[in-house]
Amino acid sequence: MSVLLATSTINQANIIRKLIEEKGFEVEYKNTITIFDMKDEEVHGILWFKLATVPFLGDVVAPYIMGKKPRAIYVTVEGIPTKSAVLHSNIPRCSFIANSYFTMDSLRRAGLRVMDVVHHAIDPAMIKKAEQYIELYRKEWDKKYKERVKFLYVGRNDPRKALNKLSTAVDVLNQEGVKDWVLLIHSDESAKQLFKKENCEFISSFGSLKYEEVLGMMGACDYLVFPSVCEGFGLPILEANAMGVPVLHNFCPPMSEFSSEEFNFVWEYADKQFVNQGNAQYWIFHEYPDAIIAEVMKDAIRIFKQSKKEYKEYCEKAKEHAMRWDYKRIYPRLLKYLNIR
Repeated sequence: MSVLLATSTINQANIIRKLIEEKGFEVEYKNTITIFDMKDEEVHGILWFKLATVPFLGDVVAPYIMGKKPRAIYVTVEGIPTKSAVLHSNIPRCSFIANSYFTMDSLRRAGLRVMDVVHHAIDPAMIKKAEQYIELYRKEWDKKYKERVKFLYVGRNDPRKALNKLSTAVDVLNQEGVKDWVLLIHSDESAKQLFKKENCEFISSFGSLKYEEVLGMMGACDYLVFPSVCEGFGLPILEANAMGVPVLHNFCPPMSEFSSEEFNFVWEYADKQFVNQGNAQYWIFHEYPDAIIAEVMKDAIRIFKQSKKEYKEYCEKAKEHAMRWDYKRIYPRLLKYLNIR
């Protein structure tokens, strides 16, 4: 396997690896896979897990095209790959498996072939393992924040994540004198500057904790808030739901493919903008008014404070729904392309 070096893709790759090993195979991670790996008699198949833009697919094309072993390119993308760059390469000779229908549509708009869509998944055993951290975080947070509703943000600080919108929402709540809440932030150090304000606390750096610790952190909060305007999948929503926690998020593709307004607190996007991302792709930003997050947060606070039964039902429905994305149900569809059944 050759895997994009990003937190979410590495975590998902480890889940895919677990299923492959359960099928009786050994897995080796390599930064670059060559034609010599394709000729290695001990190699059964090759899986690439990449961002579907020219800079990340350059070393994939030759072994994929020339190889005869079972092989698959599993990809994510946050927008439309730059068509001119793609068409002046051999990338169109490859076939891809997309991690969402949004990714599939984006690749096809760039003239690329997509064989299938396989969503990301959760590992119930990892969810169970993460529960040991829930009580640790809850004990700490309850002591420090008492009865305040605990919102949590987990993710990087880049333009796609729209932390500026979340920062504005915090300002709105503070200006209106809304009490009894706190926003906890697990992100890049650069996010600290955006949230040096009342009712916000930076608790840890993104990438500094084990996966099960982050899941436990999600399970300990009352709500995850996910302001992103542009995703290839939106994995934190599925992860938080698997931990039994409702999520506040923009109801846009691809999150709308696996989320539900039945138990999550969602808002509609108002417009789409295409943003050139370093000549690699055109990000698709699903824009919405900044203040809408504040309105949804107020609604979430009200439900938590005034209707515990309703809140508990949301939590139960979220967990039940997320279990449909058990890796044993989802990833066999990916492995069939590697002749692993």
